[in-house]
Amino acid sequence: MNSPRHADEYSESDDESDDESSISESSSEEEGEPYCNGCERLFVNMTALNQHLLASPKHNWCFDCERDFASPTSLVQHQNSLAHKDRDFKCPFCNGMFKSPSGIAHHIESGCHKVTRHQVTAAVHTMQIIPNISVKRITGPVQPPDSTTTYIATEASFDGTKYGCFLCTRRFDTLRGLNAHLNSAAHDDEEFRCPKCQREFTLISGFVQHLESRACGFAKPAEIEGYFTDLTAQFSRLLKL
Repeated sequence: MNSPRHADEYSESDDESDDESSISESSSEEEGEPYCNGCERLFVNMTALNQHLLASPKHNWCFDCERDFASPTSLVQHQNSLAHKDRDFKCPFCNGMFKSPSGIAHHIESGCHKVTRHQVTAAVHTMQIIPNISVKRITGPVQPPDSTTTYIATEASFDGTKYGCFLCTRRFDTLRGLNAHLNSAAHDDEEFRCPKCQREFTLISGFVQHLESRACGFAKPAEIEGYFTDLTAQFSRLLKL
């Protein structure tokens, strides 16, 4: 029967299942009664077990994914995450569906629609966004750069154990990993600033993800979604494909 594991804190970034399933059979198949391994208790039926999982201070149980969390805070963070959200947000350029506005932003910035992250950034800078989120003072129309620098590392970057980035101190196991790093946003300028906490971001997706996290309480979820819908509508017109 369902057997919660007290210390099984689910990581949102880990797509693989635990070695031992959160769901296990009762230790006594003859009895066939719901059993909590952690508390070593039998229950008369599933309703009683569920009430126990809900009320017991030993458990921080997510009923949707049948996982136990290490603390109430961890459970709340899990419930406020994207773990159980539907894909309600549609890419303005294709039929791709995403769980969050920042997911769409990451998708577009990735270049899959032949739009570079630099074009996305330039388009956002041209908008009249209130309050202002641009780090740089914009005095006229902003155009994306005519050309962008592409770095290509060679085997000369290998120091005997790792491939070292010549722009920072990071080191990578493979040449492919180093080249992916060099041509990511890792060394781009910071372009956007949160109007409330003043934290700065390289990409608009990072700024939107910051809003979604509610780390500084700048906006409520519904406000963020409305804000990003307007933002998406504007830059999809600017970046006509």
